[in-house]
Amino acid sequence: MTASAEFLRRESPVPEAGSYLAFLESMIEPQWRPGEWDHKLWLLAADPDNPLTGIYPCPTPGCPRVATVTGRLCRSCTSGEPGAEPAPARRWSPEPDAPRCIVGSAGRNCQAMGMIRGLCHLHYGRWHRSFDNGQPRLSVEEFAAADTIMYRAGKPCACPGCGEESNQRATRLCLWHHSMFRRLTKLGVDLEAFTAVERPLNLRYHRHVFSFIDLPPILRTELLLVLQERDRNSFRILPVTMRRIVRTAMETRARSIHRLLDTEEARTRRDASVIGFLRHAGLITARWRYRHSGRDMRSEDVWDAAVIGLRIDRTTHTLCSKGTLDFRPISVDWLREAAKDYSRHFDLAADQVRDVIRTIQVVSDALARRPHGTRPELLTRADSNAVVDAYRHLTDTDGEPRTDSVKYDYFKLFQRILRDGGDLETLARVSPRFMFITAESLPTAARARNPGKAIPEHIIRILDANLELLAVDEAYAIPVGRTRALHNLMLQTIYQLLRDLGRRPTEIYSLPRDTLRETDDGQPYIIYNSLKTAEYGLELPIHRSTARVIQTWQSALGTIEDIHPDAAGYLFPSPRRYGPQSRTHITPTGFHTNYWRWIDRIRKLPDVRADPAKPADFLTRSRMGLYNWRHTYAQRLSDNSTPPDVIQELMNHKSFTTSTGYIKITRERQRQAIETVNSTTIDRRGLLHGPKDYAAYVRESVATPLGLCTEPSNVKAAGQSCPVRNKCGGCQYYRANLSHLPQIDAHIVALTADLAAAGDIAEPWIHQSLKAEISSYKRMRTALLKEKSKLTPEDKAAIDDAVTLLQQIPPAAPHLEAAGERRMLPLTPVRTADRT
Repeated sequence: MTASAEFLRRESPVPEAGSYLAFLESMIEPQWRPGEWDHKLWLLAADPDNPLTGIYPCPTPGCPRVATVTGRLCRSCTSGEPGAEPAPARRWSPEPDAPRCIVGSAGRNCQAMGMIRGLCHLHYGRWHRSFDNGQPRLSVEEFAAADTIMYRAGKPCACPGCGEESNQRATRLCLWHHSMFRRLTKLGVDLEAFTAVERPLNLRYHRHVFSFIDLPPILRTELLLVLQERDRNSFRILPVTMRRIVRTAMETRARSIHRLLDTEEARTRRDASVIGFLRHAGLITARWRYRHSGRDMRSEDVWDAAVIGLRIDRTTHTLCSKGTLDFRPISVDWLREAAKDYSRHFDLAADQVRDVIRTIQVVSDALARRPHGTRPELLTRADSNAVVDAYRHLTDTDGEPRTDSVKYDYFKLFQRILRDGGDLETLARVSPRFMFITAESLPTAARARNPGKAIPEHIIRILDANLELLAVDEAYAIPVGRTRALHNLMLQTIYQLLRDLGRRPTEIYSLPRDTLRETDDGQPYIIYNSLKTAEYGLELPIHRSTARVIQTWQSALGTIEDIHPDAAGYLFPSPRRYGPQSRTHITPTGFHTNYWRWIDRIRKLPDVRADPAKPADFLTRSRMGLYNWRHTYAQRLSDNSTPPDVIQELMNHKSFTTSTGYIKITRERQRQAIETVNSTTIDRRGLLHGPKDYAAYVRESVATPLGLCTEPSNVKAAGQSCPVRNKCGGCQYYRANLSHLPQIDAHIVALTADLAAAGDIAEPWIHQSLKAEISSYKRMRTALLKEKSKLTPEDKAAIDDAVTLLQQIPPAAPHLEAAGERRMLPLTPVRTADRT
């Protein structure tokens, strides 16, 4: 049983039932829905004019009744007899000076209280029955003047606080309360219980009224608080649903929301609105009962994410509605406590807690087999090596090896836990010798060649030509006050902004309403927020055509009047009128569902299927994803020879390395970059070599870890037959240019570290060899910097851009014909430093 079920199955947190009720009552909002909610009577009389109430005035002119569906007729009008039964006066408590019956003749007047159409209950019955006696139909006024039977004033109603007159000898109740009592007797309410509390009047006549007066105190208080909580989140109150819940609670003697939910789910014909309400109510009340219990579930081995109220993931404030987090697979006690402490201290979201459990389980399994694995203060370097080895050989549940990227991510998370959680009591006891593990590293997956996710221009032209097909289905229920054309325009605008701006989809959905701005010289740009990087008020220059698209939608948006105030500040407010979603922008689901239907429509067009270029094969989910538009934008920048630093800034990336994942370098730009840096190529003596054309450069050299090799046999063997065993600094065939400077610097540092580590353990010739190799590379480095210093500022900028591209982007291999029918290695290898 989950913790939420445990809290719900108990009808009250006995033996503290009284304190729990006081705890609930302290949360009641006293001024909630004035004019609708009567706390004294525990009654809500829904106002049809309140948009958050699921009740609507009957559209029949002059009909005072209400309907449960907008635009529908009330029950009376639906039956074909509008006004056949007069609607009783809408009052929930007695009037201080109630009028008397209007019947009177020969100087005598009826003393009974007027109740329906000015007649007392008995006279109204006489007037109504006269229709069936074959007598002429009299109006109420004619009947009042003709009838000669008069009644005395009745005794006060036995119901507390009721000023109506009693006309029932057995129950001593007024008409309204007697009718209510007859119904409640079927639900187990006797006269003593009925007259123990004040009760409303006229309840049975109105479908928009419900009362919790007969429910157990804790249950009715929980239901009231649930309604108030849902009201704060813009959920509608459906009186018909609430009346059914009240009736079910009384029929089944239910004293908890969980019991109500069990009853409704066991029905053959379920009411979705009732079950939905009770499930939401059950989750909310479970959280209240957990808070009142004083129990700290975060110190236990199993967490109920919904009851605790954990966020679904790190990117949202939405709370979990289900799910448990089980720390029991972590077998080592101190590690299990460390996982809970770390998750609790840093208030991690549910997805982050699951990652913590998974990575610490790897450590637990490794240390459980070690002599001192259960005692953190005794752990040694050998224990840390065992943990690293466990990550290196990590497998899934089927025994299949995990990918390098998964191993790397898990290990990095464990290192972060040790570093960031060092002040926690459970981790402060860890031996310093074991903490050397934070300096270890695992290899990451090799960076694969970018296959190119950009959408081709000819596909974009097809989409633009069929833009009108991006529309909602005919079955889509358009919210009141909006048109289908308006909703279609919103979808089409979102697509055009995805196409032109290259922003993340969530950044497009959440654009502010006043996103469009102009510079002092009239150039348009937009203001947007990046939720992923937590940056707000970012600026992005745009084309005037894109600005016109935004202006067209802003003009159409101005015609909508019923936008929720919280959503009015968005360019694309949610089309929903109720619920939490009505208070924000359109959801990703709200767009991409229609987007994929649009792609499917285009793929099935005869012209598209008959096209020799076969665009229909490209219009698939793997190639037309929403994020592919961001790749398209980046590729467009690259194809236009935009400098790397500008691409990085426009893509809002922290480094150009990230931007390279969005770009597939073209052969032409690769050729330009190579020809640019080729002018700085030197040999091992630092002598400058004249630039060669691209074909000669590719034909006569091969990539090495530190530059280029021109030795014929090694070039022929594609770099696999080096005569000097990769001691490039001492080889006459070694070449390097400015694009290799970072690798040379890193190699000098590595060789210097090797020289220091050798110390007294190595022969003198080893020291001499290392010193000579270091000197050769330093000489190369000095020569390269000297060549760079001779360049003009314009040439330096061009060299820097070319070097950045060659260092970061795995270039596309040239055609085999151009390379002499052999496979070419990348001209600049991926550096080890780039893989971390």
